[in-house]
Amino acid sequence: MNILIAPDSFKETMSAKEVSSIIRKSFQRVFETANIIEVPLADGGEGTVEALIDSTNGKLIKCEVLNPLLKPIEASYGVLGDNQTAVIEMASSSGLELLKENEKNPLNTSTYGFGQLINHALDNGIKKLILGLGGSATNDAGIGMLQALGVEFYDKDENLMKILCAKDIKDIKSFHIKALEQKFKDVDIKVACDVINPLCGINGASYVFSPQKGADKKMVELLDSCLLNFANLCESYFNKDTKDIEGCGAAGGLGFALITFLDGKLLRGIDIVIDSVNLEEKIKTADLVITGEGKIDSQTIQGKTPIGVARLAKKHNKKVIAICGCTSNDYEIVYKHGIDLVFDITPNSMSFEDIKKNSKKNLKQTAYNVALCLSMNIN
Repeated sequence: MNILIAPDSFKETMSAKEVSSIIRKSFQRVFETANIIEVPLADGGEGTVEALIDSTNGKLIKCEVLNPLLKPIEASYGVLGDNQTAVIEMASSSGLELLKENEKNPLNTSTYGFGQLINHALDNGIKKLILGLGGSATNDAGIGMLQALGVEFYDKDENLMKILCAKDIKDIKSFHIKALEQKFKDVDIKVACDVINPLCGINGASYVFSPQKGADKKMVELLDSCLLNFANLCESYFNKDTKDIEGCGAAGGLGFALITFLDGKLLRGIDIVIDSVNLEEKIKTADLVITGEGKIDSQTIQGKTPIGVARLAKKHNKKVIAICGCTSNDYEIVYKHGIDLVFDITPNSMSFEDIKKNSKKNLKQTAYNVALCLSMNIN
């Protein structure tokens, strides 16, 4: 029997690697001779670097960069097992979690550190980039990142501008991008982006996302105006209009910069991850596929790991079992999207603190019971 275990993390309690390892050991108690393959996954958000490193026998690289307020910090990115692909989460260098509550102000934050991480990867021979955009503290349309990569911005007096943040966008009158041409020659860029917001307007980066980064109403309007002015400048320079492309508003307009300046491809995070670990080939040889995540509910069908796995499994007529931390009342919708059975590891009477404390034990017991049921041919 060939069993493929491909879960996401259980967020606060277990990494994807821990989840897959516990399920494997529980199933081995019942199916002693089974060939079990573990493929820890993520959907392009938090935990993607760790999951891809674990799944491809990659490595973690650490380096010093600047945080959203341009202060030195240590950040990291992953290099996959092929030694050609780097996976970089912008939150590692430019994320909201790096700031104290009183430091949150998207007018003053920059993506410069994210550009430094990309530079570090390219300087070490990387030719493929997987970039995750979740959790940003920024609303600078990616100008900080672009500066770190060599783009030069000039004001109305043609003075070269220092490291920029969102409040400086209004002063940009021109830019030079020659440094990008050689740096990104033959570099493939995939951007994990599961939001569909454009750059500007009421559905754009500033109105939708900047309030959670510390912006008040007046600031939101200023930020949106800055983004629109920059988009118009870029449209004149490149002779193309990209500001309304779905996903351009991701990470405070970082999606816009990656599309417009670097020809990045915005894709669903789970699709990038699945492709990177060659999951389809592994599914083809499996008799059973097991997936899961911390919570399965109606949101699971919106590009989350279990559905990404299930849809691929159904392409090859494989049965799919999901083991999760908990479910909501609307979880049964996943049965219409490729998952055959869902098992919840959390007893209803348990408090949140007890859930966290006992999650590994509960997962172990649940996975073992699932394996026993399968061994008795109970459907």
